[in-house]
Parts: sequence; C-alpha cells; structure tokens
Amino acid sequence: MSATIAEPLLEVSHCKVWFTIPGQGVWNRQKQTLKAVDDISFTLQAGETLGIVGESGCGKSTLARGILGLETVTSGSIKLNGEELTTLDKKSFRNKRKNMQIIFQDPLASLDPRMTVSEIISEPLQVFQPELSSRLRKKRVQQMMLRVGLLPNQINRYPHEFSGGQAQRIGIARALILKPELLICDEPVSALDVSIQAQIINLLMELQREMGLSMIFIAHDLSVVKHISHRVMVMYMGKVVEMASRDDLYRHPRHPYTQALMQSIPIPDPTVERAKRGAPLKGDLPSPMDPPSGCTFRTRCPKVQQRCVTEIPDWKEKAPDHWVACHFPIT
Repeated sequence: MSATIAEPLLEVSHCKVWFTIPGQGVWNRQKQTLKAVDDISFTLQAGETLGIVGESGCGKSTLARGILGLETVTSGSIKLNGEELTTLDKKSFRNKRKNMQIIFQDPLASLDPRMTVSEIISEPLQVFQPELSSRLRKKRVQQMMLRVGLLPNQINRYPHEFSGGQAQRIGIARALILKPELLICDEPVSALDVSIQAQIINLLMELQREMGLSMIFIAHDLSVVKHISHRVMVMYMGKVVEMASRDDLYRHPRHPYTQALMQSIPIPDPTVERAKRGAPLKGDLPSPMDPPSGCTFRTRCPKVQQRCVTEIPDWKEKAPDHWVACHFPIT
C-alpha cells in the first residue's frame, strides 16, 4: 500500500505581483509594468522550512507580502490549508492572518517606540482574542517572553532599551503569541551581529520543532539558509530559477546563477576555497523596468548562447525533486 501524501499547508500557483509605474518626465507619460513577482509556484508542507534566496530586488519580500495580503496579488492562486486566500474579502482575510505571521528585517523599526513590550506582544491577543482577561493576557505574554529568552521583569520597558538581538526576540514573541501555522521570516538576522544571528536561528529552529511551525525563511546569506532550511528556492528578477532540497542544491547547483551565489559563501579552508567550481557573479542586476529578452540572467551568465537571447527557459526537473529553469544547466 502506498503512503498517503499529506496535503500542503501552503500552496502558491502561478502567483504574479505586478505594479503599474507612471511615465516619468513631460514627454514620457506611457505607463510601464514592473513584474516584481512573475509566475511563481511552490508548496510548503507542515513543519517544513523553505528558504528563499537571491539578490536584493529579486522579489523575495514582495512574494512574502503577497502571501500575507500586504500586497495585492495580480493573478494566481494562494491557498492555506486548501482555502483560497486571493478571493477573500478584507474581513475574512483578516481572520486568516492569525495563522500567518511575519518577522521583519529591522527589529527596532518594526516595533512601535511608544508601546511597552507588554503592549507590543499582547496586541495580537487583543485583536484576535479580545475575550481574554488582562491578567491572562499578561500571563501569556510573560510565558512567551521566557520562551524567546527575555525576562518577565522587562515587560514594561520600551524597545529603545533593548539591543538588536533582544528587539528581534520581542518581534518573534509577538509573531508567535497566537501560535500560527505559518511564519514568514523576512531576512530576520541580516541586521544582527554574526554571534547573535546564530542565537536567533537556533531559537527559531527550536520553536519550529516545539510548535510544529511551517516557515518561509528569506535571506541573501546562503550559509544561514543552508543551516535552517529543508528546501531552497532561488529567485532572480521575479522568477524562480532553481528549487531543490537543501542538500541537493548545495551539493550540486545546476543553474549558473545558483552556482555563482555559492561562490559568495566564504569557506575558512584555503584548499576548499580554491577548489570551488564556477565563476563568481559579475555585473549588475538589470533594470526590472526593462528586463532582458529570453533568459533574464543571460546578461551575466558565463554560459550564454544565442538561444538564451530569444527563448525563455522552461521549468524542468533535472533530477528527482530538483527543478531548474535554464537552457544549458550544469551537469
């Protein structure tokens, strides 16, 4: 008897988030379309972490905001537990938000400086569970503070009294106080020192095991993504160029862009560092307002050929559960 495959917690199909940009200047009034997220599909299982990597401006955060309803999805489908989110009205979608929370990149900027730690962490409870008494809310807040590594006697302090790492722990406590099923981490450690980064990553992994969380972890640091993710999705100019399990992707990247990103990971062993395959990433990211024809990576690709100029590469499975969009993938 074959094993039953569990339904995904999150299912994103052909998602597009496009923005209309007005023309600049007196003579150019023609509107342009910015394709921040362009036809992206993936699934996320319960308890799984999907890492999303790519350079700044590739659409990682816009995709996350589209899933959360913070940006309007132009077309496509986003389902949570099988329920379509893109067709819900504001009130219905708001009710779903208690199962979907986010941790932001800048911990201090994401916290209201006029609110105490107690008010910040308890705010989701006041919105979604108003029937709780103030005593019970305070107890829940103190319990969550302890779990994320904060002291209960810090409950009446303000964000400016905390370090960056402590402030991010406040943000984590606020995101998890409702016990959501999906947690989106939008570069949550990029503003922190390396030693603090490791502490926050380990905390997130512990909380995931305890609470059964599914996570989308967005970052530009591939070494961090490797540590926390089960699968990794690589984005370039609004599109997915490669997706595979963590071990398979890091062991054998098949897209030239992924391989170039791997070159940016520093390795303390000089012998291993010199033995890296492929060339480091060169050139600048093209303007998203005027993307290259064919394969958008062709202007920076060391393997570019004429076919890359005219044809958009298909999304193909080059190995079991290892997908890549490239005319000439690395073998």
